[in-house]
Amino acid sequence: MSPQVAVCWDVDGTLLHGGTIGREVLLEAFTTVTGHPARAEAVAMGGRTDWLIGEALRDALDPDDAAAVLARGDGFGHAMIAAVADGWSRRARDLHAVARTLPGVPETVAALAAEPGVVQTLTTGNVRAGARAKLAAVGLDGGPIDVDLGGYGEGPGARVRVVVAAREALAARYGTPPALVVVGDTPLDVEAAHEAGAVAVGVATGSATRAELVASGAAHVLDDLSDPSRLVAVVRTTREDSWHTTQGGS
Repeated sequence: MSPQVAVCWDVDGTLLHGGTIGREVLLEAFTTVTGHPARAEAVAMGGRTDWLIGEALRDALDPDDAAAVLARGDGFGHAMIAAVADGWSRRARDLHAVARTLPGVPETVAALAAEPGVVQTLTTGNVRAGARAKLAAVGLDGGPIDVDLGGYGEGPGARVRVVVAAREALAARYGTPPALVVVGDTPLDVEAAHEAGAVAVGVATGSATRAELVASGAAHVLDDLSDPSRLVAVVRTTREDSWHTTQGGS
């Protein structure tokens, strides 16, 4: 039976905190690909995909250096993503030492797994290898979150592409994609959910405040996930709405 709702998790700041290792991997990858040190202070990384962070780091270079990287076109982006994935293979052990789940995350993931008609996956700006490494570091790998159905920051375009990619993966597996509930900690997560026609849930455990998530238009804003019943209630409402829509259209 096809699921009626897919809960699409952001990773950093939503499910877990991984210290500074993700930032270090990105900066090291940029230097490896371009030969230039990254001007990290000039780039806001929260909520951006790894591909877009690479572009922002490129654009922060001196004009002559940036022009040389621009001349590589998408080849730069693909090289950057490959270098980031390689970085995660080398830093996985370091990540295990510092990563931790955020309050209530294991319990909320388990509560959603017990809900009929619900599947869980990722819509994250991370490359797939980074997302896998982070879930493994906190013991969320091999559980209810199906990494194969997710959307990842491995290609050009705005963050909405990761939500669209997850919907396409769900459609490929189930035929008709379920309704999407996107859970994230930044206004960019909320924006991507809106653009994809998904329900946006903001969680104020990352880089944005509750007020910023409310202002971005999130349908629901939670201080954290310490009470699993709150997100479960959102998902149940979405499931009921989806069922009524399906019945109305039959």
